[in-house]
Amino acid sequence: MKILEIFKRGSRSCDLLTEEELCDLEDDLINAKMEEATKNVLLREFFKDPFKTLYLHPEYTFFLSVPLALVFFIMGMTAVWGTPLIDDVIVFTVLISITPPAITFHKKFKRTDKIEEYLPTFLRDISEMSRAGLTLPRAVNTVSKGEYGALTKEVQSMDAAMSWGVSFEESLQNFAKRISTPIIIRSVSLITQASKAGGRVAAVLEAAARDAREVKLLERERRGNMMVYVVITYMSFFVFLFVIAMLTSTFVPTMAEAGKAAAAAGAGNQFIGSFNPAEYTRLMMHTAIIQGFMSGLVAGQMGESSVFQGLKHSIILTLVAWVVFTFVI
Repeated sequence: MKILEIFKRGSRSCDLLTEEELCDLEDDLINAKMEEATKNVLLREFFKDPFKTLYLHPEYTFFLSVPLALVFFIMGMTAVWGTPLIDDVIVFTVLISITPPAITFHKKFKRTDKIEEYLPTFLRDISEMSRAGLTLPRAVNTVSKGEYGALTKEVQSMDAAMSWGVSFEESLQNFAKRISTPIIIRSVSLITQASKAGGRVAAVLEAAARDAREVKLLERERRGNMMVYVVITYMSFFVFLFVIAMLTSTFVPTMAEAGKAAAAAGAGNQFIGSFNPAEYTRLMMHTAIIQGFMSGLVAGQMGESSVFQGLKHSIILTLVAWVVFTFVI
């Protein structure tokens, strides 16, 4: 920034600069302009296409859903304060805060999964064209006209970047930054290192394609095996909910009648004391809802290796518990 200060002093000061200092001044000006252009890029992208930005960065959805949930919480508490409906307000406050993030996390997971599915095919096509004598930028330009599902737009972005002079290695690294998954980062690191070393890039591309395909097959197999535990989690919750519902619908009324009979006989305090069935039913509902929410998070971690992926399971199980205790029992 010292060079910029010299530049601001006037053309007379610039005449005193050497050629090397003038080059440094030009580079400094270019970097300053680039930094200014890249400021608040994400915010500009959000206003341009909010849904796309949230799908690419689902964690930012909490900045929208949490304030909305707080507004609902304040309005709901004001309307139902001092009544059992407070429980419903709390439940739906939590659901409002996690439902949009659950949708966006699921969308991103599906998108990245499709991109990883087509990655081996893309790398294999690049390898074949490289063996045929095409340069890597030319090969990417050729395959960008093909169909690679969710990966097509990313390939076209790489081709557009290379048409502006960005190197093949840098365009791959930018792709890995946009779609930051272990499979993509591993493949890109392998290819860029081989390309910089000047080795047989075609053979490395083919090896990277084979490695990505095998890793994806292993991941699909693991996901299929772990799906059994997701089913077990659901079954365990429904068994738990059934037991809680039976206790609430049979045991609690029985104990309430016994308490009334003991009180009528004058032995209420010695037999059971004061028994409020509404309080026990409410306690059972709290237990079922908490169990459903936590079971959903466990199902997401076990089935898809992500707690955020468990939010959709938590929404389903929490709603099931709430519906059972609100409309069935």
